[in-house]
Amino acid sequence: MKTILSLLVLVTACATAQPKKCVVSGCNGELCSEPGKQLISPCVVLPQHECLKKSRCEVQSSNKCGWTPTPEYMECMKKFKTK
Repeated sequence: MKTILSLLVLVTACATAQPKKCVVSGCNGELCSEPGKQLISPCVVLPQHECLKKSRCEVQSSNKCGWTPTPEYMECMKKFKTK
């Protein structure tokens, strides 16, 4: 019984450790973070920040918030690729 209880506590702790959703933060909306842990950033406007609006701020496979690129994001970023 003690082992089962310990396992249940461990599983519950792991389940609550990952964010359930993420929010966009930063001066230009270029950061993706957990709610309540929004970050600030220098207000440097870069043209490629516009492409982030075409991606998704969500929980990644690492259980941390991050940007998920979409085909529209990848297409937008092509114009910023150096040759």
